[in-house]
Amino acid sequence: MTSIRKIVASMCLAGNFVLQMADPAYAHAHLNAEIPAADSTGTAPQSLTLGFTEAVVVKLTGVVVTGPKGNVIETGNVALSDDGKTLTIPLKIDLVPGRYSVTWHALAVDGHKTHGVYGFTVTNR
Repeated sequence: MTSIRKIVASMCLAGNFVLQMADPAYAHAHLNAEIPAADSTGTAPQSLTLGFTEAVVVKLTGVVVTGPKGNVIETGNVALSDDGKTLTIPLKIDLVPGRYSVTWHALAVDGHKTHGVYGFTVTNR
């Protein structure tokens, strides 16, 4: 009976260790919502909205928008939501029809970095 208790105790400790090690993976600020949506087609937006799973450090989080001809689209000052999870990025020009790429990088408030790319298509202004 004692050996069974030792095995159960060891399994509980191992399970607790695995759960503690997995927890930091959830702390990364992953992109979970964007406007315009990834791979969407529609009218030209006036701004982009990026929603993250965790709060981000706005000064160390950035976005580069690239136009249909590979040109970088100028953006305005980024606004951060009260909960720190949503960025609004105004676009300084009207987007012409074509495919756009959004390259982003984020630093979560806990120090974890993430990055990614998505695209959308503008059909008209």
